[in-house]
Amino acid sequence: MSSLIQPGTVAQVRRQLQRWQHEFDAHSAVYEATSKQLQDRLDLLAITPSRVLDLGCRTGYQLDTLQQRYPDAQVTGCDFVTKAQTPLPRSWPSWLRSQPKSPSRVECDPHSLPFASESHDLVVSNLLLPWCHSPHRVFEEVARILKPGGAFMFVSAGPDTLMEYRAAWASIDGYLHEFGLIDMHHIGDSLMAAGFAAPVLDRDALNVDYPSIDELQHELRCIGAGNIAAGRRLGLMSTRVRDRLRAFVSEQQRFVVSLELVHGHGWKGELHPSRKNSDSEFKIPVDSLRGSWSSKIER
Repeated sequence: MSSLIQPGTVAQVRRQLQRWQHEFDAHSAVYEATSKQLQDRLDLLAITPSRVLDLGCRTGYQLDTLQQRYPDAQVTGCDFVTKAQTPLPRSWPSWLRSQPKSPSRVECDPHSLPFASESHDLVVSNLLLPWCHSPHRVFEEVARILKPGGAFMFVSAGPDTLMEYRAAWASIDGYLHEFGLIDMHHIGDSLMAAGFAAPVLDRDALNVDYPSIDELQHELRCIGAGNIAAGRRLGLMSTRVRDRLRAFVSEQQRFVVSLELVHGHGWKGELHPSRKNSDSEFKIPVDSLRGSWSSKIER
């Protein structure tokens, strides 16, 4: 079976995320942890962007951080579904309503971005790719909207993510219970095919400790990660199936799962040493980006 397991259609993903959007912020610890790592790696980019896109912004949990990092930039977030922004009351003075600069949000299909070509200097993306049925198309769209020399930095999940959870399900049935987990080498090939120069990719591990397998499943639902893969088990999970799943980990008080994180970045087009930024500033060695971080989150 191919490791490139396909998630559902854009419409299916949108419905799934919309259904659980109100729960996301209360269950976003993993997103916040990977976002922190992504923000740290942004320190390595020797650019001062004027337009920044957060691709896969969900509820906007990292938009303010990006705006603080790049106070003079126009920061925009987009996703399959975005949290509506609450406008400031018209009764407020105009000077107060116009300050400070705040990021905007756009609802869209990441496979077909509603932005002009060469309109952005920096695109960041945290854990969006597992929801995209054609990641190569997303890379092509990111390359299209980036200006020459613009940067793309992202975090995704590799195929070893939640392998303990898959092992539990394998003891029960032969259906698929995960989707969108792409191998790092496939990501690298797709980046180069899309026109990114000198892509840098590396893997890290994150272990997350849950009180039970039920708690893990609840969190997956609340972040919109319900199973909508082709070949999935259809229908509601019966009490018998739930009991068999719990029995798989009955000897453990807690359930620890591992996440394989793929960190990557690439530059739009060819690199030019004659620019203001030197060749060494553009071509960041892989070792300088690794800083491997195996950490553990307790839930």
